[in-house]
Amino acid sequence: MPATHELIQVQTASGGGSTTALEFTAIPQTFTDLELVWSLKYNSYNPTSASYSNTFWRVNGDSTSSVYPFMYGGMMYGSGSARYYYNASTSFEILSGIGSTNTPQSACGRMMIFDYTNTATTGKSIQSRHSCIQYSGNSYDRSHMMQSGNLNTAAAVTSIKVITYNGNYIKDDSNIRLYGIDRTA
Repeated sequence: MPATHELIQVQTASGGGSTTALEFTAIPQTFTDLELVWSLKYNSYNPTSASYSNTFWRVNGDSTSSVYPFMYGGMMYGSGSARYYYNASTSFEILSGIGSTNTPQSACGRMMIFDYTNTATTGKSIQSRHSCIQYSGNSYDRSHMMQSGNLNTAAAVTSIKVITYNGNYIKDDSNIRLYGIDRTA
């Protein structure tokens, strides 16, 4: 029997242009993996630096750098390509994870969290692939980003929150869909 893929919940920015974060809470522990699919855009904000387009994803409300010990990433964009490595961070940082106001298309992508119910400090991995079209002087227009890492926490993932850079506002109707995948079927 093939794996199941079930929509758990949808979070949509609807705060009249004042949403700074979207969060899933009380994630059921009945699947093997999680998938998040998003389409995000800033509300009335045009970043002047590529770092302002980053989003920060946290599990279980934890902002301890030991929870996000490794993150590798790579990108392909208009003027070349690059790769980088973060040793530790206070979140799983998605570069160019949100589109500018003046962008014709929002940042959209897919994140997978594997073995999310595992309560050991190792074993849970996280991968993200997304794209974003942006107008900036930093050559991050037409980008395709790939990132992966581990979650070093001795707890199952029960909540996931995405936060914008510097508390900037998410455009209404931007959304994230959370799916549960059961690979034991």
